[in-house]
Amino acid sequence: MTIYIEKRPYTSFLSPRKLDSFQIAAIIFLIAYSTSGRAKYIYLDKLHFLFDLLICDQEFSSFPKFTIPPWNIDKELKNKVIVLVKNEIICQSYESNKVRYSLTGKGREKLDELVEIEELSILSSKAEALANTTTKTFERSKVIYNV
Repeated sequence: MTIYIEKRPYTSFLSPRKLDSFQIAAIIFLIAYSTSGRAKYIYLDKLHFLFDLLICDQEFSSFPKFTIPPWNIDKELKNKVIVLVKNEIICQSYESNKVRYSLTGKGREKLDELVEIEELSILSSKAEALANTTTKTFERSKVIYNV
């Protein structure tokens, strides 16, 4: 019998899906960077997709088709968004029966605090890159949900 030992970085033993504060920081970064230009809000479906890509450490490269990973994070994301709304970190509004989000003043203060945390710098830069996906590009792409 042979035992193979592979040296891996400690981060490979951590699952970002289990780290609530990591996910909350990801949501705040995505909303902040998605609304830092001309856009004043981000719709839930786009937030969900970008959140999934960020947590899965994937990039969006304007593929004609892309796939949302098969696991279901809807409940996790919605619960965190509810907590952020209740704590007045993000603002929820509606347009044509679509839910949309933006940061509140308190949320901008929280963003400033998060940006100062060196360990979140990679997450922040990846969220900023993903947030550059325009809504037009996102809507023109064909989203395939794996169930």
